[in-house]
Amino acid sequence: MKFYVLGTYSEESFEAFVNNPDQDRKAVVNALSSAMGASFSDIEFLRGPYDFIVTIEADSFETVAAVKMAVEAQGVGTVDIFETVDINAIAKKAGKALSNYSPPSS
Repeated sequence: MKFYVLGTYSEESFEAFVNNPDQDRKAVVNALSSAMGASFSDIEFLRGPYDFIVTIEADSFETVAAVKMAVEAQGVGTVDIFETVDINAIAKKAGKALSNYSPPSS
């Protein structure tokens, strides 16, 4: 399953960037992902309300949530996880739900 992880850095993380701007942050994210059995695709740094986006593939949401917990526990910042979905499968299930649904009468 593919996930997108959007995050914002803490003040301490920005300080680490300033103190060591040449550190290979992609290697760090790759090592953490690999340790959890996930496949790291890329990290991009953003301008806007989020500081970065990571693309990762993992066997479950729980795997990515464990990475989130580990990162946030270290004070790196705040992380939000977005899971890709099969919209066609969702639409089929919605159609099935609607076929068995009668809205409440007024």
